[in-house]
Amino acid sequence: MSPSTSALMIIFIFTFVPLVLAEIARNKSLPTLENFFLQDRQMSLPLVLFTVYATWVSSFAFLGSASSFFYNGPVYLTAFAWNALFGILFMVLGKRIWFYGKRRDYITPTDFFNDIYGSKSLNFLITFIMLFFTIPYLQIQLSGGAYLIEIATGGLIPWKVSGLLFYLIIIIYLWAGGLRAVALADVFYGVLIFISMLTIGFFSIYMAGGTDLVFETILGRGSYHLTLTDAQGQSQILSWLTMFFVIPMGAIMGPQMWVRAYAVGQPSTFRIMPFLLTFAAIMYLGSILSGSAGILLTPDILKAETVIPAMLVKYASGPLAALLFCGVAAASLSTANSQIHAVSAIYTIDVHHRYINPNASEKRLVFIAKWAVLFISAFAFLLLINSPVVIVDTGTIAMSGTAQVIVPVIGAFFWEKSNPKAAIWAIVSGLLVLALLRFGVGLPSSYCGLLSLLVNGSLFFLLSSRMKTNSHSYEKIHLYKRFYKQAMGE
Repeated sequence: MSPSTSALMIIFIFTFVPLVLAEIARNKSLPTLENFFLQDRQMSLPLVLFTVYATWVSSFAFLGSASSFFYNGPVYLTAFAWNALFGILFMVLGKRIWFYGKRRDYITPTDFFNDIYGSKSLNFLITFIMLFFTIPYLQIQLSGGAYLIEIATGGLIPWKVSGLLFYLIIIIYLWAGGLRAVALADVFYGVLIFISMLTIGFFSIYMAGGTDLVFETILGRGSYHLTLTDAQGQSQILSWLTMFFVIPMGAIMGPQMWVRAYAVGQPSTFRIMPFLLTFAAIMYLGSILSGSAGILLTPDILKAETVIPAMLVKYASGPLAALLFCGVAAASLSTANSQIHAVSAIYTIDVHHRYINPNASEKRLVFIAKWAVLFISAFAFLLLINSPVVIVDTGTIAMSGTAQVIVPVIGAFFWEKSNPKAAIWAIVSGLLVLALLRFGVGLPSSYCGLLSLLVNGSLFFLLSSRMKTNSHSYEKIHLYKRFYKQAMGE
């Protein structure tokens, strides 16, 4: 069997396995919103772990991390810390989101805000943020995945064809089994991601001559590759800190993570997730090694995001390269499927049911949700062929946008004076500061994200403190805090 034939066979298996898992999911699916979107709120710990992990590890984490180590040195080491913070946020905030959602039948983030704050304007703003900032992050997955298959097959499968193929597969298994199908596929994708990241790292460092040679050579070229300073000698400690806060906050507030929090079956799941997600950060060892090896193996590449593909094409055999390319593509697809699923929930519940057809039956809404998957995927494919993006920068901006939502969420859990009008003004101000600093002043995306969050949080606290107490939100927050404490013993 020729190398190209072997590569095609590996890619075929990679695309076929999720379809088999979709058939398993289809046999357990029911025409209800909770089944399609939340797996009847009965997701087990293994499925929760893999679907959260695979959704969390996107092209941003796979290709973006290696490119960051290649171009910026050790700044991306903050990923080890933000994995821990993400796990803690999933435990502290995710558990409360789960409890409130189970008690009040929430499906989308807007359901949460509508119930606690009772503001139509805030509902609209939250829905807008979830859609507007999820689409660019979805676009990263498209840019990260489709090109890889063209490279892996030596051009036999053009990137437009591979992109279309992947989205057809996502449509099929989402249509067949909803979240259950996504979670099962994420088990397959998650294992492949973890193994591939580490394998690429060890393989590339071996081809570069070993760790001693690589890091001695890098040190000889300039210490900024190994310290938190750039080529001009400027400190990058602030970049490390800002990314540590912004990325996990933005990720935990993404609509796909709300869906996963709602879907958890047992509260004990939340207690073990911080440990498991922190342990999973071992995968970034592969990024450190591959990004550093790339400085020696592919020093002349023009785009840092291509360091892994460039090394695999140059140094790996056809079948091995194809297998590892599938691992990179798995990081893209496992996030894309979750985002398409979550956006379809937002359209179905927050747009169609809330504004277009409030009297639609549940069976009809499930039908609408499936068609929403189709149209969202078609729109995503159009973005793929028309709008290339920069992985790390676009991902940070997208997460900085969704991170703005965390301020009124924390308020809803812990502070009775939290005010819906204050939330609106604070979020809008945070978004304006984000846009002004990034596109007007030109500050790095992570700086803009943290500064905009500080403005958002300060304004929310000041306005809520000075505004007349909102009776609706006060009663809801006070009541739910008491219910949560009684039920959870916290």
